[in-house]
Amino acid sequence: MRFVELEEARQASGLRVVIATNVPSPWSQAALGVFDMKGLDYLAVRFRRTDEEIKRWTGTRNAPAVLIDDEPARSGWAEIVALGERLGGRMSLVPDDDARRVRMFGLSHEILGEGGLCWNVRLLLTHTGLSTDGRAGWPKPVAEYLGPRYGYAPERVPAARARAVGTLRLLDAVLAEGRGRGHAYFLGPTPTALDLHVAVALGTIWPLPEAQCPMLPPVRQAFETLDQELKEAVSPALLEHRAQMFSRHLVVPVRS
Repeated sequence: MRFVELEEARQASGLRVVIATNVPSPWSQAALGVFDMKGLDYLAVRFRRTDEEIKRWTGTRNAPAVLIDDEPARSGWAEIVALGERLGGRMSLVPDDDARRVRMFGLSHEILGEGGLCWNVRLLLTHTGLSTDGRAGWPKPVAEYLGPRYGYAPERVPAARARAVGTLRLLDAVLAEGRGRGHAYFLGPTPTALDLHVAVALGTIWPLPEAQCPMLPPVRQAFETLDQELKEAVSPALLEHRAQMFSRHLVVPVRS
């Protein structure tokens, strides 16, 4: 992977990924993780919210956006996983077994889908930023920008917290089930996209140390002042699993 400017990426063929940088966005990090774990080469472009040319090229106002040759851009986590499987690489991240495959996609949706864990983390960061005038959670301008995009309203916060905590407890139970069967990963002896998605999602609840994951100070403060009930719902086993994923399969989360 190497970063290039928009024009070079636009003229290139092959795999190109537009990502958020300087913040460990779980959606951008999940896209990079698919191609990193598979050992696929790609060009990376920094997403800039004010750059209309990037939005016109990708057809989306969000990151990530993944482009391969002349095919339409992909921005959803599931379609990015599917593209990675089609491209091959050194490992498969989707089980062949029907039941495990359906379970993997269902659990990953609970993490990265609308209304899922990462969605609700952003709602909680937004709520904290707005309710403290930016002293905790997102800085106030960021909270004001993200609030409408994630359907923020104060009365939705308790349900968002409960859903996020419930998802973390579910993931802990699934991991314990796998470990009980002697497996190192959630669904078997080898990692799937679910293992990747859990690892990157936890970075927004318990951020990695600055030496491993440099961030702008306001971003780190936001994550470190996240809702305490949510932080306490992350089990030691989930954090151990994340450490294993980064030691064995993933690279430093934020690259600029």
